[in-house]
Amino acid sequence: MSENILRDEMEQILKRELRSLALKTRSELGLTQRQMSDRYVMAESSYSALESGENMCGTLTTIFLLSDQIDPYQTLKTLIHKLDKLREGELTVT
Repeated sequence: MSENILRDEMEQILKRELRSLALKTRSELGLTQRQMSDRYVMAESSYSALESGENMCGTLTTIFLLSDQIDPYQTLKTLIHKLDKLREGELTVT
């Protein structure tokens, strides 16, 4: 697999996982999209695009998402594990 294809697939997985994490986090916190966008210092339309899977979040939003987790380190470790499995050919993007 070429490096460009691998990188694209890694970004697809990361986008999907961060979208899922954003949805789960908002539900657990009981907040609206507007409240989440304020919390993460971003436009409401950008937060909505994250939840819909239209856009991937940037570094700052990723850090905010991780900081809202009970165990941010474990959440990050799980993300890294999925990316490693893709790199090793044990996971495919669907």
